[in-house]
Amino acid sequence: MTDLRGDVVVAVGQLRALADRLEDAVMDKDESSMTLYSQRDARWRDTVYAGGMTFGKAGCYVTCVAMLASLAGYADEPPEVARRLAQAGCFAGAQLSFPQRIPQAYPLLVWEGRRDWRNWPADLDWLRQQLDDGPVILEVEFVPGGAQPPDDQHFVVAEAFTLKGDDLLIADPWDGSATRLLERYALEHWDLARAIYGARLLRA
Repeated sequence: MTDLRGDVVVAVGQLRALADRLEDAVMDKDESSMTLYSQRDARWRDTVYAGGMTFGKAGCYVTCVAMLASLAGYADEPPEVARRLAQAGCFAGAQLSFPQRIPQAYPLLVWEGRRDWRNWPADLDWLRQQLDDGPVILEVEFVPGGAQPPDDQHFVVAEAFTLKGDDLLIADPWDGSATRLLERYALEHWDLARAIYGARLLRA
């Protein structure tokens, strides 16, 4: 009986230690090596990045690329990222239509394609597997509840699922904050799969 009680105590201690490590990995944003940028930073919010469009109005995708580039060791801020992406031919007007060319501008980044869930729920099991390999750029609806598919798309960087698995920790280029997806980009009755419209796999 004494040995069994001791084994239980050890097991409980191990579970608590594991929970602490998971909490640190998932929730502690200070440990992240990714630089957070805001598309509305006063230094560049009025800067045109492509197609006559400014960062403050529509620079979320480029700003997400800048954040992911920081994981690969690049220190370029969003305007420099946009300049290099333009040189690589990534834009069609204001749209970052040729993301497969991003590695021409940033060789330490790899483009692995995209997934779209415009008319059906997102595949959260697939997304969880992708997040095991690093952050993922996600497409959401900037003002939830509009026309389908959304005509006001917004991009954020997903870093991890929350401990309960019902939400995502994201870096939001709108203001450069670390927050949760459902807190900003979902109606109250939506679940996570309903709130995600696509994924862009740009790897550091």
